[in-house]
Amino acid sequence: MRGKDFWMDFVRTYFMIVTLITLVMCVVGQVVMPDQTFGYKAFTAPLIYALVGTVPNIVLYSKHELKVKELLVRKVLQLILIEAGVLFVALYGTSDDWWDSSFLLILAGSVLVVYVVGTLIAWIGDLMSAKSLTRDLLEFQRANEA
Repeated sequence: MRGKDFWMDFVRTYFMIVTLITLVMCVVGQVVMPDQTFGYKAFTAPLIYALVGTVPNIVLYSKHELKVKELLVRKVLQLILIEAGVLFVALYGTSDDWWDSSFLLILAGSVLVVYVVGTLIAWIGDLMSAKSLTRDLLEFQRANEA
């Protein structure tokens, strides 16, 4: 991915991750801490975590088309960087409750779920775009053959 496409994907990914993190926080929060209430400051958490989770997209930047093996290696590296970044922010930017191993496991698992769902959503979007482009190209070819 290059230039303008990279930055458009970066912004789209950021807002998708904000939404997914908010959803995960809502579901996990209702299960783990149903009586907990938050102030307005809690609204910033998904924004910060999404930024930390989106910055590692830089490892996917390439001036040439990546081979499948290269892409997989970079995706694994991206996941590791995201996990490390989110855990770092959680451990050093919030309360002492996050130092509990069960919270860390839930957080790491949530990051993995958001990563997989986000990757699947992006893949489905790319697949739909590719099918639409292929269909348009076939129609264009048929129109020019006549």
